[in-house]
Parts: sequence; structure tokens; C-alpha cells
Amino acid sequence: MLGYMTTSASAPNFSMATPDEVLAYIPHALGFYPRNSVVLLILQQAGLCATLRVDLPLASHGKSEEELWVRQMLNLVQKVPRADGLFIVFYTGATQIDAQQWPPRGELLKNLAASFSASGLKVRDGWHVGTKRWHSYFCMDARCCPTEGFPLPDLALTETHLRMVLAGSAPATQLWDGGGVQDWENKDIIRDGIQAKLEGISELGGRESLIASWADLLGDDPAIAEKKIRFQASLSAALLASLHDKTLRDLLPYLAGRGEKSAFTAMDEILRATEFGEASQDFSEFLLGTSQLCPDWERLERLWYICRDLLGIAAGTDHAALLCLLGWIEWAKGRGSSALALFRAALRIDNEYRLAQLLMRLLETGEMPLWVADPVKAWHRKLDGQMSA
Repeated sequence: MLGYMTTSASAPNFSMATPDEVLAYIPHALGFYPRNSVVLLILQQAGLCATLRVDLPLASHGKSEEELWVRQMLNLVQKVPRADGLFIVFYTGATQIDAQQWPPRGELLKNLAASFSASGLKVRDGWHVGTKRWHSYFCMDARCCPTEGFPLPDLALTETHLRMVLAGSAPATQLWDGGGVQDWENKDIIRDGIQAKLEGISELGGRESLIASWADLLGDDPAIAEKKIRFQASLSAALLASLHDKTLRDLLPYLAGRGEKSAFTAMDEILRATEFGEASQDFSEFLLGTSQLCPDWERLERLWYICRDLLGIAAGTDHAALLCLLGWIEWAKGRGSSALALFRAALRIDNEYRLAQLLMRLLETGEMPLWVADPVKAWHRKLDGQMSA
């Protein structure tokens, strides 16, 4: 069960007055155009507070598997504080000609809606979106909802799409898997220096020095940090070398999300103590998304951009590690589909890479960080323009 949830910065001002505007908004909320998906627009007092996308179960799955899927969906929605209603949208890509039943997956939607209603959530409507047309599952009145449905709107011409584009949003047609990053001109020089850096990691002082280097970059303006790693070959080699050490690699999201002091304390407990202390326990809860605290999103964004830039000099183990770090940050934001693409890319580099396997397993269970469902703590995409009601 692979999902995606995010609280959108534009949601408080987003108008759900017409179906065309809703359908135009969904790709912007997700960051990509959904396929074979159920998308839930989750409401608080009639206002949109979160958007959830989950893969539709295979039509060949039995009744018990679909019932499990419905329970998992309900569990995800119930994590959103004060949620009281929702819209359900099924994206199947089917047409009336090739579908065995019309609308497709009607029984599944009926069971899903019944589960939500029984839990006290008001289901405002349920829509099917095919390749060319959309229609409501609930309205049976041919005078307002013809059997063949309505033509899909030209999303590029809707007011919502134009507003979002002007604000800096651009849904992707394909999820990014870490590819397309151009190699640096000095890549060979930097990679030649990695082995020497690896030899100094085993000492505690070596690890502390590397954590300090990452902390300095995370504290810099992103433009300054980029210049440092691109023009200081020794620093870039050290950063890549640190990714070969599992403790250092795993501490990087915690360093960004919690700060340097917490990271040093957690590292000291992990390397010295026989039992977890408070810092290492907090570190573990943070990585698993079970922490009640809010991550430092600005620093996590900086870590994302540094890791993306380093892909231009990465290879083998450090390449897989960078993809996992990027994927973890996407997962932390609630972008499960994007995280999945990055974890799969890491496994294509090394199909035995343990961290990618573990993170994939976390995704496959449908687990998401606790903070994702809390509009106050969740990541909000920053748009350059201004959205108005």
C-alpha cells in the first residue's frame, strides 16, 4: 500500500466550487499526475486540509485483500486531526468501452465510502476519472449526471492551474528517480580522494569532524554551500566517504531535522553506550517517523539539495546512500510515491543495499510519519507567488 499525503500551503484559499477546479488542483497538490490511484481530499469544517494518494488495489485481488485495503485507508485518514469529511476520486484510466463495469471499481468505492461514513466522516462525493471523461459514482440522475459522464476539462486553461503555475507549481509527468544530474567536471579528482578519507572515519574524532562538516553546510546559505562542495574537492570527497559509514549516513537526517547538538549526543550514545539513552531513542523515533516533535524543514530542505548536487560525483555505495537520503526526506514530507521512485533507483544500483530494502518495507506497510497528518507540523511546499481566494 503505497501512499502520499501532504498538507498544501494553498489549501486554505483553494476553492472547491467546481469539479473542473478540483481536478485541476489535484496534480498540483500531489506534485504529479496520478494514475491507477485513489485520491482523497480531506476536509476540516469544509476547508481542505490534506490530500492523500494511494495506489488502487489490483482488480484481481480477492474480497479479503480489498477489505484490508479499506481498513488501511480509514486508518490513514483518521491520523489527520479533526478531519470531518472528504472527497473520493478514483483515477483508473479506463474507458466505458474497455471497462467490465461502469463506472469501474464501483463496489470498491462503495465499501470505502461506507467505511468512512461509519466512522463519522462525511463523504461529499465520489468521482471516477478515466482517460477522457469523469463522472460521479453517487449521482444517478441522468438530468444532471449523464451515464457517459463529462468531458475532462483542459486543466491548463482552468483558473486554479494558472494560479498554481504563477505561484511556482509545476506537476511532473514522471516521478524523479535521481537521474539526469550532470557529472561534475572534477568528478574523477574527487573520487580519487575518497579512499584516503575512508581510512580516517573509524576513529571517533573522524566521525565528529565529518558531522561538523555536514553541520556547517546545513547552516550555510544554500548558494554558499553549493559553491563549497563544488570547488573544495577534499570536502566533497569527505562527504561522500561519510556515506560509507552507516552510523554517519543514518545520522544526517537527524542532524538536519534536530540540530548539531542532538546529533553529536546521539552519535556518542550509539558508539559508546551498550544501551540507548534519551538522545539515541529520539534519533530512532525521528528516523521511523514516530516522534511527536516537528522537524526543522528548512534544514531538511538544505540537506535534500546538497544530496541532489552530490549525485553529480556519486558512484556505487555513496550513490545508493544519497538516493536513500533523498527518498527518506520525500517520505518525511509525506511524498511516498516520490520516495518509492528513489528507493527503487537505489536498489537498481545495489539490489542488496540494506537501507533501501528497509525503507521500501516501511513504505509497503503504508507507514507515514506522525507529523505528516498534522497541518501544524507537516511540510508545506513553498510557492514563490501569492495565492488568493
